[in-house]
Amino acid sequence: MTSLNKFMMTVGLAGLSNACLDSAPDPAPDPAPDPAAATVTYHQDIAPILASHCVGCHHPGGIAPLSLTTYEEVAPFAGLIATATAQRSMPPFNLDNSGACNTYVDARWLGAADIATLGAWAQAGAPAGSPTDEPMEPPPAWQLDRVDRTVEMQEPYTPNQSLDDDYRCFILDPGLSEDAYVTGFEVRLGRPEIVHHMTLFALDSAEDEREAAAIDAAEHGPGYTCFGDTVVASRWLVGTGPSDRGGLLPAGTGLLMSAGRKTVLQMHYNRQNGSFPDQTAIDLKLEPSVPNEAFIERVADTDLELPPGQSVVVETDNMTLGDDFTLWGVWPHMHGLGTKLQVTVSRPGSETCLARVDHYDFHWQQFAFYEQPIHVHEDDILEITCTYDTTSRDTTTMWGSGTADEMCIGFFYITDGF
Repeated sequence: MTSLNKFMMTVGLAGLSNACLDSAPDPAPDPAPDPAAATVTYHQDIAPILASHCVGCHHPGGIAPLSLTTYEEVAPFAGLIATATAQRSMPPFNLDNSGACNTYVDARWLGAADIATLGAWAQAGAPAGSPTDEPMEPPPAWQLDRVDRTVEMQEPYTPNQSLDDDYRCFILDPGLSEDAYVTGFEVRLGRPEIVHHMTLFALDSAEDEREAAAIDAAEHGPGYTCFGDTVVASRWLVGTGPSDRGGLLPAGTGLLMSAGRKTVLQMHYNRQNGSFPDQTAIDLKLEPSVPNEAFIERVADTDLELPPGQSVVVETDNMTLGDDFTLWGVWPHMHGLGTKLQVTVSRPGSETCLARVDHYDFHWQQFAFYEQPIHVHEDDILEITCTYDTTSRDTTTMWGSGTADEMCIGFFYITDGF
């Protein structure tokens, strides 16, 4: 309704009321609200939401900086929780899961009703309500149903104390005598509080192994420095952030690990919470064969040149597909200046959204798998658009592997054909 129409309606109703003032009966009073029905309380309404979506990280000893398992812990942060959930900065999940641009398996995503409930509770002053008999415990940690092979750092590594972000690569031998396909994985982080993310890569040739070994040998201590990537030719297998223990890959798919070949584990350590010895291991579920071999490909804008001092800088690029593929999942990736990202696929007469990030957070990166895989066709055009806020910079920011550089990538978990 336009402002003019609102004004006309207001004037009309006012005139009607004045004209009928002497003859109209007194209006019936509105029924009194039921306080019990309107009150949102911690024990009855808030605790179940937190148990389902927050306590897995926010518990004593968890990766989050504060515990949210009791009323006494939660109540002082009621306003902060309401704001963070309304802004969708918590629970941490970069991709839009509303259905406007796909939905994802096991997405950390609050429904609109839960967000409204958290806001109403904070606005009401965070009432406790009647305690229940059931204590709020963190949900049981997910575990891999079967472990066929484990790759593990051979000795602990303490991140370099002169670096805020330490990227370190470790050569690991899975000891495979026959080819196998990764169909699930579980990460066992030695010190979750210092791990930003980790990625396991395959080395597909003896030459790549020799080159990695030479780099490792030339550097003191376990592993070698590897900002951004493994430095040598390698192929992405699996990766996670600190809140993601891993999971099963889409049914019927798997990632090849070749017999006799080694792997490289890249660890990104962030020293915000200190510096401690870490010894991370990855348990793998393997199959001798799968119907569809999967691999990781990307669409990227590598020609970045971001001017400083601007609240909105938009970069875009596209690529034409050379074959038919099925897309099973996506990992959007930018660095600290990134705010939004979108990937679309188009062909004459149609455009489909593949991924949309409205509030990007560099600290929460992982693969998310579609609830319904997407088919793309030969000659379709993939386009990626990344948005940045450069108001914190006084020099131009370019593409690069360092945290202070920037990137614009959509990684996709794909298989050939339909």
